[in-house]
Amino acid sequence: MTELRNNYSLNKPTMQIRLFIITLLAVCTFSGCGKEQRPAGFPPLYPCQITITQGEQPLEDALVRLLPESGSFAWGITGKTDAHGTAKISTHTNYPGAPEGTFKVCVSKIYETPSAFPQPAKDAPYEDWEAWRGQTNSEQRPKYQLVKPEYDDVKLTPHSISITKGKNKAAFDVGEAVRIAVQ
Repeated sequence: MTELRNNYSLNKPTMQIRLFIITLLAVCTFSGCGKEQRPAGFPPLYPCQITITQGEQPLEDALVRLLPESGSFAWGITGKTDAHGTAKISTHTNYPGAPEGTFKVCVSKIYETPSAFPQPAKDAPYEDWEAWRGQTNSEQRPKYQLVKPEYDDVKLTPHSISITKGKNKAAFDVGEAVRIAVQ
């Protein structure tokens, strides 16, 4: 019997902690804790995935923007392509999906030539990092657009997508690679 009481007294704080956690979770669930507040007037969003190829090869690190075919939209709708050329579209940066409607698909990829100054080691002194930042900030590094400009122009791009309720997927090709200096 003494052994049973000792076990009970050892488990009592554990039971109290569990009860506290369950109560806390219930309060958060019913009071809206963890729910992200969206801006006023924010529309419902639907999953959207767009795959971009260039010359039939996946185009990595390209910026994909959706712009309304008619009217305007207050929040940016964008995504960045991965190694497979696939971009998961988000609205206003941190809300996955896109609103319902028909959008022009604009694609760009900017390449900036690497710095002539080697980056300091991770454990380098603060002064080395400051000197490196000063060098790279004053450095003139050419930038190039690697996608034909018409694919990044809402008036010229031939690509569009209609977002509807449910999952939306599309694939587009942006022709052969180019290297156009960006001012």
